[in-house]
Amino acid sequence: MNVIEAIQQRRSIRAYNDKHVEKEILQRLVELAVKAPTGSGMEPWGFVVLQNREEIDALSEGIKKKVLENIDAYPQFSQYESWLKNERYHIFNHAGTVLVIYGDRTSPWNVYDCSLVAGNLMLAAESEGIGCCWIGFAEALLDDDTFKKAHGVPESFHLVSTLSMGYTKVAVPPCTRKPPVFFSWTK
Repeated sequence: MNVIEAIQQRRSIRAYNDKHVEKEILQRLVELAVKAPTGSGMEPWGFVVLQNREEIDALSEGIKKKVLENIDAYPQFSQYESWLKNERYHIFNHAGTVLVIYGDRTSPWNVYDCSLVAGNLMLAAESEGIGCCWIGFAEALLDDDTFKKAHGVPESFHLVSTLSMGYTKVAVPPCTRKPPVFFSWTK
């Protein structure tokens, strides 16, 4: 699969089979992902890989609980309150692999750089038959000092992206998008 095909086919995947992403494959995907552009060559990224199902499940429940108890602090999630109250809803889509991308605040471009890494990773994963979904809810716990300390994340780093990852359970059609809006095009 070439990069154009990966862009055309990539979708946010929320249904994975039971197989987790193998260490060697994930290592290769991350090595490809960090080929992303980086402001001033600072490469301000760092990663946490979660593959322990009990930990992933506990984090899902912890995130749901924290967001529901503090819904006013997370207005962007209020529209999903019914999901969060559903005991069957899993923040990470029951993925066997969760990749957390942190950015070093000492770089003023860390959010851009790490977002480009996440984009590269999702496209590279697509070419390997691995689905990904960016998990916005994860910010509720994975940027918490307790979690970061437990996983060796330095103090200057903050959460930029969390991706659930796995082998797709069901095939999904390519996404469709509205035509791009150009505000100006000068010659």
